[in-house]
Amino acid sequence: MASVVEGDAEEAEARRTLQPKTVEALREAKLLRGFLPVELGGYECDLSALVSVVAELSRQDGAAGWCFGMNAFITSICAAHLPDEGIEEIYQAGGRDPSRVLMAGGFPPVGRAVREGEGWRVSGDFRFGSGILHADYVVCTALEIENDAPVMDGAIPLMRTFVVPRDQVRIEDNWYAAGLEGTGSCDYHLDDHWHPDSLSFVASHSDPIRGRSLYSLPLLTVANAPHCGFALGVGRRALEEIRDLATSRLRLGSSAPVAERPAFQQSFGRVSTRFDAAEVLVNARASALQEAHRDGAVTLAHRAGFTAATTNAYESALEAAQVAFRAAGGAALYRSVRLQRCLRDIQAGCQHIVPSEESWERVAQVGLGLPDPPMI
Repeated sequence: MASVVEGDAEEAEARRTLQPKTVEALREAKLLRGFLPVELGGYECDLSALVSVVAELSRQDGAAGWCFGMNAFITSICAAHLPDEGIEEIYQAGGRDPSRVLMAGGFPPVGRAVREGEGWRVSGDFRFGSGILHADYVVCTALEIENDAPVMDGAIPLMRTFVVPRDQVRIEDNWYAAGLEGTGSCDYHLDDHWHPDSLSFVASHSDPIRGRSLYSLPLLTVANAPHCGFALGVGRRALEEIRDLATSRLRLGSSAPVAERPAFQQSFGRVSTRFDAAEVLVNARASALQEAHRDGAVTLAHRAGFTAATTNAYESALEAAQVAFRAAGGAALYRSVRLQRCLRDIQAGCQHIVPSEESWERVAQVGLGLPDPPMI
């Protein structure tokens, strides 16, 4: 896929969304099968395999890897949880190949849903719809409201996710961003929209109908896989780019190429080793968590360990991209230089809540034996 994805990358940035050739290549390659439940013809791969697929796409282009990782995760979560009627309408209608379906949107419950007949009246203003301009459906999550108050699901509000045809969602063309420009991560809105039960499910607890070997894990745990893949792919490409550039790049006032300068050698050796270690940690934590899941013995420590590996991957990739960019000098200032895009994309990814500084707080709370933190 590299020739298509890399060939489209600059145009995707200019138009602020993945280009049709790249989207069709993703569909034709049937990569979504790696994420899909086995009941829909998917492979429901182990977490490490999912990380690897997203990492390679992200190495080719950060925006393509980000969109595929998020779209595949969202599409497959819905495939695991929707009722049979919804599965037939979305994934199987007219003999459709489920691996060609792509969904954008997400699971933060920022909308509100009020019961109306055999469905729901839904309103909400949602953000960061990565891939929304090429998606078939948009995923919107809302709090169930009754008598103007949230319905409680134990200690937390009841959250319901709705799968909405894209043409029924109002998309706001506002994705002018500092990185990941090619993802089309626009805001989107539901304005008093009626939606049937068949295309919705309760998202506040993980009780999948399909794909139990993967999707009975907490949603946030599975979400770490595409995030790890994105970070590792972009970080790897940044190191590749500076390695190639350093052998021929001669900085003004220097008598030797960048690659022969001791200061650069020290920096490159340090960040590339830390990056390799981050990749090893991701695979080790993902494998341990998956093995524990097969044995029905996943603990909070397993989940916190994968969260820590994800955040560490982001930070290691960011450090690698920063060192590479600085070493490249003025040549890296041009938007046509791939190294600049690597830096902008990983910086944008690091703004996500998943690898935020708060994630270290949650990991530490588990390690210190404090009460179970949210979002682990």
